[in-house]
Amino acid sequence: MKRAVRRAVFVLLPLLLMSTLLSGCWERQELNELAFVLALGLDKAEDGFEVTMQVVIPSAISSQTAGGMGSGIPVVTYSFPAASIYEAFRKFNLTSSRSGYMGHIRVVVIGEALAREGLGPVLDVLKRSREPRMDFYAMVAKEGTAKEVLNVLTPLDKLPANKLFNALDKSYQVSAKTVAVTLDRFIEDLLYEGKNPVLTGVEVQGDPEAGGEKSNTERTSPKTRLRYEDVAVFKKDKMLGWLNDGETVGYNFVVDNVVKNTGHVEGDDGKLIVIEGLESSTKRKVKIIGGEPHIFLEVKAICNVQEVQGTDHLETDQTIHELEKKTEERIIDRMEDAVSQINKRFNVDIFGFGQSIYRTHPKVWARLQEQNKDNYLKELPIHYKADVTINRIGTIDSSFADQIKE
Repeated sequence: MKRAVRRAVFVLLPLLLMSTLLSGCWERQELNELAFVLALGLDKAEDGFEVTMQVVIPSAISSQTAGGMGSGIPVVTYSFPAASIYEAFRKFNLTSSRSGYMGHIRVVVIGEALAREGLGPVLDVLKRSREPRMDFYAMVAKEGTAKEVLNVLTPLDKLPANKLFNALDKSYQVSAKTVAVTLDRFIEDLLYEGKNPVLTGVEVQGDPEAGGEKSNTERTSPKTRLRYEDVAVFKKDKMLGWLNDGETVGYNFVVDNVVKNTGHVEGDDGKLIVIEGLESSTKRKVKIIGGEPHIFLEVKAICNVQEVQGTDHLETDQTIHELEKKTEERIIDRMEDAVSQINKRFNVDIFGFGQSIYRTHPKVWARLQEQNKDNYLKELPIHYKADVTINRIGTIDSSFADQIKE
């Protein structure tokens, strides 16, 4: 018996040791074999698509190189026309000694012409691929191409893809004039019942060709800049048009997407008083009244006074109360105008009102769809309310403009 056990050990032990040698990453690739794609641009072409890849140059951003972080152009862009997105990806290896790696993409930029035609094929290949993490921001190149956007070098952020990501991440938090939408969220909004998606627009200001020159980063006033401008409205996967700043702010209030925002109201002398919203939240309720759904929106905001251009004195409670009422009216006007204009121009529900009805009263939603289909928004009663508290007025009670001697 002992001899049999000993023989079994001698036979199995080598097999166990061999299995440890076989472990490891079968798809392993060395870093010096990879080209890290930081931004992806997708445009419409005559025979399909044009894909632009912004790839980082490791030696240009390495602190070990001569001149440190400031030497050399940090990225290179490759553009490939092809009948399909995936074919364009494969063309990268015809010009590069490294394999393109999509796991570190920061932004994907979509040309306006392609966005208007439809993003179904584009979304399929990106969602199907296992490399991208889908947490990158998506945006539309307003009145231009994604290729032009990704060609621009930026002075403050050495990597243009980082500039696009960080600027969008900051702007929506402090201005409410943009929307920061990841590709995952965009796809979810496409699939949700009673909801249509939006994406922020990015615009090339200046000469797109000059934006790709290193001299663009060596001027106090660059010839070419990238600026976030307006928000694109979609119906399913096709873009319909643009929201302006005011409509975007109203939209963000409705969907509870305002972190901070700055606006102004008129003082008693007709001059502006600038109010900054520090905290904001929007509660939404669906109530069935007379058998029909009603949407109730209530915004609560805490604000500060940041600037007084006139001679208003803010030391009394009555004055502060009047400012709060004016601010509440302005927020409600923003929301009403956004809903009205979007309903009038596009007739799409980017606010998710239909989704709210579907989740809380699915039978009512089914009847609404049967009766009105996509026109339910025109007949949907929406009730607005705002509650603003002004927390601080600054270090002085009133402007000293009226005390300046002539």
